[in-house]
Amino acid sequence: MTSNENQVSEHESTEEQESEQTPANKVFRIVCMTFCLAVTVLFIWVWHHQTQFNDHYRKATFLMRNGDAKQAIEAYQKAIKNKRRTLFFTQEPSAYNNLGQAYLYAEEYTPAIENFKKVIEMAPNIAEGYVNLTTAYLRQNLAAEAREACLHALQTFPKTALLHYNLACAYALEDESQKAVASLTQAVNLNPELKTLAQEEGALKGVVSELP
Repeated sequence: MTSNENQVSEHESTEEQESEQTPANKVFRIVCMTFCLAVTVLFIWVWHHQTQFNDHYRKATFLMRNGDAKQAIEAYQKAIKNKRRTLFFTQEPSAYNNLGQAYLYAEEYTPAIENFKKVIEMAPNIAEGYVNLTTAYLRQNLAAEAREACLHALQTFPKTALLHYNLACAYALEDESQKAVASLTQAVNLNPELKTLAQEEGALKGVVSELP
């Protein structure tokens, strides 16, 4: 075989190899491009809704500081709606907690309780959700519910003064004066400033005078 024939043979062999690899390469490239496109779209989706969450959250916080609970409720609801769409970062206990606080301020106690329960589900190791839940119960004069929630929470957070304080309120509403004094005493020992608050609390006015 001459040199030219060798070159032609090698050229044909190369073309055959390229023709055999081309379909596989095309599929690989398509898969890679599709994957990159999907990741880009997903990133934009998450980023957009996280940004929307941040904007509505800040707006709601500003409204609450200015005493506009009704508008704050709407803003927090929009924030939470966008947070759910972030796919990987959907839980934000503080948003539900603040929404519950807004409902509490607006004297809409049932949705406030629902949101504080969600906070507890998301962050069971944080006492604030229990404090706010028991406060909402007390605002509705649901003394038994407040008492049970306080006792349950105190098993995990025995040093939380506001839980002892709310428990004292619950006992006072149930005419359990001795238990109310004992709980308020623990609350004041943990946080002396609560004594002043108790003096202004309708349910505890008669209890404060019995503190040791």
